Amino acid sequence: MTRTGLTRRNFIAAAAATLGLGACTSAPPAVLGEGPPRVSMKAGLQLGTAPVKGSNVKFAFADITGAPQEQLIMLDRALKAEARLRKINIVPSDDPSATYIVKGYLSAIGDSRSTLLVHVWDVLDTSGRRLHRFSGQEKGGGTQADPWSGIEETPIRRAAGEAIDDLAGWIA
Repeated sequence: MTRTGLTRRNFIAAAAATLGLGACTSAPPAVLGEGPPRVSMKAGLQLGTAPVKGSNVKFAFADITGAPQEQLIMLDRALKAEARLRKINIVPSDDPSATYIVKGYLSAIGDSRSTLLVHVWDVLDTSGRRLHRFSGQEKGGGTQADPWSGIEETPIRRAAGEAIDDLAGWIA
């Protein structure tokens, strides 16, 4: 199967899962922030390899939106821990030495049985041009109230690990 076919199938499966879980909630999930900017399939396929690669690359995480403060703090800690393990350089968001800027978009949807953490990441050059996009989803616990209460440390750590793994692969 071609990479394009695989990408479309993964996208369709993620969309179906998201819509299916969303239909199970009694109230629409609260989304803080605007969510990720839309990228057409064609534009997404045109995003290429990292123009600067290697161990000297520095990533600045900025503008992670959509999640409550508690989950953002957990995510920040998990990203830094995973980066140390993979020897990925993370610098403060305002560091002028950053090679790339990473913006994250999170959302949580679910019902009493389970919650789904959806994460989307855009890698930008220092002028703000999108170079790379990746995403994933992690299953959390169920909740009767706010879907974010079902997103605890384990799915946050898995999302951070996937993000750092993707960044490491992109600059390798």
